[in-house]
Amino acid sequence: MADIIQGNWNDLMRREDLRGRRVQVIVMGEDQAQPENPWLKSLRAWADGHKQIAQLADDSRESIYSATVNDPR
Repeated sequence: MADIIQGNWNDLMRREDLRGRRVQVIVMGEDQAQPENPWLKSLRAWADGHKQIAQLADDSRESIYSATVNDPR
């Protein structure tokens, strides 16, 4: 039977009754009651100051080794 349990992640992780159970996590948003983490705040500021990547890099095995197929070394 599935139970709906809501709360702060740190508080839920401490609950003994949830240990060993399968869970599905849905992030509902930030908890506005807690002050923002300074590290997270600086990371967001850094990310906002950079251009967003338009496309992902092709890091597949084929693309990495494609130039070495006929390499005489």
